[in-house]
Amino acid sequence: MKHIFENWRKFILEASSLDNSLKEGFYSAIMDSKFWQYPHKEEDVDLIDSTTFSTPAAEILMDALNNASNSLGVDIYFILSVTSDEEYTLEPDDEFGGYPNNWMMRGQYRGPERGKHIIWLELRPIGDQYKISDLDPEALSKKISLTINHELIHYEQLKKQAASKGISEEDAWHEMECDPEQVPVTDADAYRERCGREPPEPDDSRSRYLTRHIEVDAFAHEAAEELLNMYSKDEALGLIKAGNGGGSGIVSDYISVVGDNPDEIKKFWKKLYTQINLQSDSIPEL
Repeated sequence: MKHIFENWRKFILEASSLDNSLKEGFYSAIMDSKFWQYPHKEEDVDLIDSTTFSTPAAEILMDALNNASNSLGVDIYFILSVTSDEEYTLEPDDEFGGYPNNWMMRGQYRGPERGKHIIWLELRPIGDQYKISDLDPEALSKKISLTINHELIHYEQLKKQAASKGISEEDAWHEMECDPEQVPVTDADAYRERCGREPPEPDDSRSRYLTRHIEVDAFAHEAAEELLNMYSKDEALGLIKAGNGGGSGIVSDYISVVGDNPDEIKKFWKKLYTQINLQSDSIPEL
């Protein structure tokens, strides 16, 4: 394990990082919107177009994020929706462990479209037994911010690939979508139409998802941010050197899924170590 951390410097240039002003700008927009004060119960979920379910709270948050994107001068557009599947309504006995501060269902970077890069977030509604007095708005906002930053890493990866290949971002996105090593094939017919060839055998296992190289980068960034929200830099590095990441959260989940594959977990440790140093603004001169 020791040599992994002694040689972290060479991985700095390979790691995707985010400008602090971008992260802080979107986080402030989430907090300042106070979207959690608006209706967000299961009964408030309604169609806002032919395919999208939302709530007043989600619409307030979407407007706040897009206003922040304009103010920050970035080509990102947020689309927010709320799941209509009652199984995921958030209640005190939530089987997924989200109560009370995790309203996130999922997030996805959807590539460039008409001059904007699309980030989609889906939220869970809250149920009748949910007590708003139990909510910690800062914890909720940080969880949403973590998800956004994960997707922003994919946005940065796409821009890097376009620049390195000397092609448009739209063409780079097409290549990424047609590369099963980066983006999993979820619809064989859509893949044939989009890519003009037969898709590979599908592998939708969580282990395969987590070990795709664009996801290793994104999850390492998210895990580092999560750890640094709870611990100092030295404490966070101590936890990953011990091989447990604090026993909960993203690192714990990654270990539980990938921990029996030493080569893959080594890649993740290297990226995570680098991200902790990058995000704590304490990188030694090279």
